[in-house]
Amino acid sequence: MPQKKTNDIAQDKLKAMMEMAALVNSSHERSVIMDHAVKSVCRLTGAEAGSLLLIDEYTGHLDFEVVTGCKEDLLPFFRVPKGQGISGWVAQNDLPIIVPDVQADERFFKFTDKELGFTTRDMIAVPLRVNGAVIGVLQAINKNSGAFSHDDLKLAMAFANQIAPVINRTDKEQPRPSTANA
Repeated sequence: MPQKKTNDIAQDKLKAMMEMAALVNSSHERSVIMDHAVKSVCRLTGAEAGSLLLIDEYTGHLDFEVVTGCKEDLLPFFRVPKGQGISGWVAQNDLPIIVPDVQADERFFKFTDKELGFTTRDMIAVPLRVNGAVIGVLQAINKNSGAFSHDDLKLAMAFANQIAPVINRTDKEQPRPSTANA
């Protein structure tokens, strides 16, 4: 990759992180912060879609709070049962992950793809943590070109680390509405 293009990408990532920091410090609108984070991670990693799921404190299920991509209108009505799927595994094990072939991964929760007529090919998923406790998962899905890299994973982790405390703080101030079971 030519040096100028590499510098431009680095500048774009730095600018996005600075924008996220400014938004976190100036806004208490949890939905705005979460939406901006998911869209930024997708844009910077070259992902087709992304989502942010939060753990329902009563059931342990993961609820879709933010969804970007072609199925963004339908996915918020779904939830991932506790401990299931790749996002459930990430939440339960508190570990970030790159999954290069989602369809072949035994952890993959196929129900959502089947119901939506969507094909998840590859993904990165990182935990959202506050004081050592996982509160949710941030995902980037279907890299447009090439494969997700460890740099993509680190970038998603950086965004997750920035927004988790704000989500947790505002979550305590205003309870989330419940979503329908899928």
